[in-house]
Amino acid sequence: MKNILGKIMGDFDKKKMIKLGIIIIGVFVLLIILLLVFHSLTANRSNSYQDIENKMLNAAKKYYKKNENLLPQTSNEQVTIDDVSLTSLGYLKSLTELVKKEGVTCTGKVVISYNNDRYRYTPLLDCGNAYKTETLASHIEATVERVYSGTGLYDLNGEYVYRGEEPNNYVKFADHNYRIIKIVDGNVVLILNERSERSTWDDRYNSNRDDNDGINDYTVSRIKEYLDKAYIENEFVNESGKSLIVKHDLYIGKRKESDNYNDGSIEKSEVLENQYIGLLPLYDYINASIDQNCNSAITDSCTNYNYLNYYNYNWWTITADSTNTFRAYRISNYGTIDTVRGSSIGFVRPVIYLINDAIYVSGDGTKDNPYTVK
Repeated sequence: MKNILGKIMGDFDKKKMIKLGIIIIGVFVLLIILLLVFHSLTANRSNSYQDIENKMLNAAKKYYKKNENLLPQTSNEQVTIDDVSLTSLGYLKSLTELVKKEGVTCTGKVVISYNNDRYRYTPLLDCGNAYKTETLASHIEATVERVYSGTGLYDLNGEYVYRGEEPNNYVKFADHNYRIIKIVDGNVVLILNERSERSTWDDRYNSNRDDNDGINDYTVSRIKEYLDKAYIENEFVNESGKSLIVKHDLYIGKRKESDNYNDGSIEKSEVLENQYIGLLPLYDYINASIDQNCNSAITDSCTNYNYLNYYNYNWWTITADSTNTFRAYRISNYGTIDTVRGSSIGFVRPVIYLINDAIYVSGDGTKDNPYTVK
């Protein structure tokens, strides 16, 4: 009887083992199928096109390394080499061979410019409806709807301006966190969105005050000295990121607390040209709020519905008070606009302009998935 039961149990165990083996094999096969499907799907995504862009870029770099005399010599000059030339010269496989997608035909080129004392190589790939290289500015303009109320991207004073409480304007750039202020002529304007160092705006001796309260002339200020030095030392933008930074004019016109013109005309009345780094002019802070009562430096309602308010530390603007020689505008940790002695301490939030051909790589501008560029 025991032998019979043992035989039955043995057969039962064998059946269980066979079933278990079939299940394991089935799961394994299913995983393989899923991996193949995933690979097939991702092969058709834009990442593969970005790989081709990288191949074009590397090919152009190799070519110009051997032909340095053909590179641009000034910031106003550009040179271009197309994919056909790179292929015929032996630096790149043909785009047909690289793309390998039925019905997809691509053309490409690499534009080389001289910016920020370094050469910038920009690969541009056009594959019709399948893929086309986008700049960050063109990607935002194509995918982000302009709004007329609430939080979002506004068409304001001839610029695309982010406004409201929590717009999706986050950027991860040069190992730092930034937010987009606006887009001007294809240049994306960024402000640092992380804690940095503190500085006086200026602490020089002011003869009108007979004290070291500072002189509120940005062109000779301590904070300009600090920013210029920090830029040289890669404090806010690393060395590779500098190829994406373009010189721009700083608007340093002074304003009264009661001034309520926020189209930039007051700040733009005085300009410091061709700077790589600066601070935010006050009108940009005011325009970031969508509170209808926010129209000057004396309206505390500018703290409302204003994403720039949520920095949690007081920080300097570039704008000085026109009614005296020693005060500048600082944003308090509550978001109010204060006019304080230049010798006061505030955090530094640098503002930089991305070059207009900074290429969109990924992201949707949310805090968890910020835009990235190359």
